[in-house]
Amino acid sequence: MKNEGKINILLVDDRPENLLTLEAILEKDDYHLMKASSGEEALKYLMKYDFAAILLDVQMPGMDGFGTAKIIKAREKTKNIPILFITANNMDTEHIFMGYSVGAIDYILKPFNPIILKAKVEGFVEIYRMKQKLIQQADALAERNSVIEYMAFHDGLTDLPNRRMLKDQLLLKLDQAKKMKQTLGIMYLDLDRFKYINDSLGHIVGDKLLQEVARRLSSSVREGDFVARVGGDEFNIMLPETDRENALEVAEHILNSFKQPFFIDNYELFITTCIGLSIFPYDGEDSVSLLRNADAALYRAKEQGKNKYKVFHSGMNIQSYRTFLMQNDLRKASERGEFTLVYQPRVDIESGKITSAEALLRWNHPSWGTISPVEFIPIAEEISLIVEIGEWVLREVCEQINSWKEKGISPVRIAINFSAQQFSQKHLIKHIQQILTETEVNPELLEIEITESAILGNEDIILQTLQRLKKMGIRISLDDFGTGYSSLNYLRRFPIDTIKIDKSFIQDISENKNESKAIVESITNLAKKLNMSIIAEGVETEEQLDVLKEYDCQEFQGYLCSPPILPKDFEQFLSNVSENLLVSKNSVVKESQPSININSMNLYQSEEKNLKQEILEAAINQTKELYFLSSREMDVFKLIISGLSNKEISEQLFISEHTVKNHITRILQKLNVTDRVQAIAMVYKTCINEGEKFFV
Repeated sequence: MKNEGKINILLVDDRPENLLTLEAILEKDDYHLMKASSGEEALKYLMKYDFAAILLDVQMPGMDGFGTAKIIKAREKTKNIPILFITANNMDTEHIFMGYSVGAIDYILKPFNPIILKAKVEGFVEIYRMKQKLIQQADALAERNSVIEYMAFHDGLTDLPNRRMLKDQLLLKLDQAKKMKQTLGIMYLDLDRFKYINDSLGHIVGDKLLQEVARRLSSSVREGDFVARVGGDEFNIMLPETDRENALEVAEHILNSFKQPFFIDNYELFITTCIGLSIFPYDGEDSVSLLRNADAALYRAKEQGKNKYKVFHSGMNIQSYRTFLMQNDLRKASERGEFTLVYQPRVDIESGKITSAEALLRWNHPSWGTISPVEFIPIAEEISLIVEIGEWVLREVCEQINSWKEKGISPVRIAINFSAQQFSQKHLIKHIQQILTETEVNPELLEIEITESAILGNEDIILQTLQRLKKMGIRISLDDFGTGYSSLNYLRRFPIDTIKIDKSFIQDISENKNESKAIVESITNLAKKLNMSIIAEGVETEEQLDVLKEYDCQEFQGYLCSPPILPKDFEQFLSNVSENLLVSKNSVVKESQPSININSMNLYQSEEKNLKQEILEAAINQTKELYFLSSREMDVFKLIISGLSNKEISEQLFISEHTVKNHITRILQKLNVTDRVQAIAMVYKTCINEGEKFFV
């Protein structure tokens, strides 16, 4: 132990007096001088120790210095140790050359010159020290690189593999599955209502919960399964050599494991998860398709509630396939200029004049035509696009107001719908002020509509935001009042200017439902007492308007006046607003209404569902004729398109699952596709083509 940390130097000479002389000259505190009296003994030392330098006598009995040097240089462990030959003055040139040829670095002559000897050895020692330092640095760098590589492929919070490692492993396992003709499952998991835990208990508790979830998932899967964290509360699980039935068993096991609470600090937390599954090769033959399809199945599971799982192909139908495609197209809609705004006028019931309008968003899809916001707004919220879309709507409204001004048309106040996600923006007020400044629009020409459900759970943040908007001069209206929680506390606390009565109550009025009449009358009276204005939505008949007049409702909007119309049509309303009244005290006057085919629009609205069914049936029949499907195959095919599983088809048609499977195999062969989803995609494309024929 006393020589630990010292530098080893090997002295080799057959004469003891020479060894003593060398030791006396070279002795130093940080040197460990080891002496060998023969080449054989030197080689034994070299097997056990690491040396900075070797001082080797050339002329020794038995194995001389040249023979010893050859062996030293031939060994991998010792070949880089510098050798300093010790020799007499009378060596000829041939012997000196031979020494260099067998690996000598230098010569030292007898009798020894102490200064020269010490200088040469110290040079070798310094080189050795530098080499050792470089080795240490290389080792440290390799260790750091190992840490960096680990961090690059693992999640910092849960220590699970991350998305990058999942991608690499999935490519590897897919390649093996293809070669071995095996199935492989992919799970996409998302925790239910995790955001509320973060918001209510804080991110520290949320992070600890994610760590516990990671441990539980790892303990719930089988040996050989691969668990990865790929997002905030999202996890992927790869299931090698797993078919659909086995994947469902794993999913069931995971859902059951989540029935046990998570104990975080002093909290006992119950949380559930939804799972989407896709199976290779049926739901995709590459990693991108499998992950995308598992994500689509997860979306369907969440649509149907919490604590659910869905397999991609077994329950996919035309509508869910359309929703899945819509997610991808929605991200590009703004860039492609596919969004438009339409405006629905609001009319003062007493004077008959247009007082304001509501801006409503429409998506003009290149393949599907006009898509209602009822269909795509929830998707925009789901994929966090609603904030970007909301900013586009606000800017578009402001630019439209300026366009009307340039044409000499006096603009009216325009109402814009805001979602809960928009109010959660950190810099919402700043963005609104920036747009108003850039467009030079008076804030009093804007109105923000918010629903009761958007307020729920975010009261304090939304209250502060609404108060600042009100100070700017923007009006605030509470939309769909009466359908949500209808908290009177909202009316007391929030700076609301207008209450909008939901159209469901207005529609019931014409059916002589006393409950709805009582609700409308109560809301109207309440608004008067609170100095708030009232707007009735969805007014379609004169009978409904008469009841609203009786209850002293101030404004209405609906198809009785006009459906939502394009800006150029709305300009005609604004141009004529001072000349013609739209609504008299006793009746509806339509003389100033622009030429809009309302009847055809209403017809389309009422028959849209039937029309879609007609288009779908036409597409299925066309598929039958093109691919020669038998009657029984058509029965099975229709149920596939409806999203039924093999078992459900079996029960509905009273045939065995094995027979169903055989029918499906033949159908897929005839259609020249590999799975249900491709068959659905084929029918969907035919639906689009058939739909165009209906409107030609």
